[in-house]
Amino acid sequence: MLAAVAEGDVTAFEELHRKYFPKLMHFARRITDNAESAEEVANDALMTVWRTADRFQGLSKPSSWIFGIAYRMSLKQRQKLGKRKGDVELDEGLVADGSDTETAVMHKKDLAAALQQLTPELRAVVELTYYNGYLYTEIAEILECPVGTVKTRMMTARKRLREMLSDEAHQSSENAVA
Repeated sequence: MLAAVAEGDVTAFEELHRKYFPKLMHFARRITDNAESAEEVANDALMTVWRTADRFQGLSKPSSWIFGIAYRMSLKQRQKLGKRKGDVELDEGLVADGSDTETAVMHKKDLAAALQQLTPELRAVVELTYYNGYLYTEIAEILECPVGTVKTRMMTARKRLREMLSDEAHQSSENAVA
């Protein structure tokens, strides 16, 4: 499909856009912490693919190349916006996923809030692994870092998420409020 896009095939690009736009949007939203910026990043990344598809050398999967473009654009967009720790934007999918139990919704909110507290580099590794199904070697290509760095980031992210989501952390914060 990417070869067809490189040749200027608009139909192939439309198909590529339909396939990747929602995934890129979700990914960029996690990195930028902003829905409007995520949409801009997803569109810009796909336009970059349209303009530069002929530069794809086939050394990785096309999706890895596309997500790599989106990742770099997301980091730039995040810098433009300025870092806003503690500014958590709720994902509409949290409540509208068919789950009607209060506990399930609260766990998803807690996870979303905890993910937002991770650095963009840690969040990207978690997002690419769990939400997009990439292998560590593919993530290393996307993030342009060694596989060992990806593993270290994942280990750090898991540790921090575990600390933030542990029952003890919830109880201690509830006790502090009371």
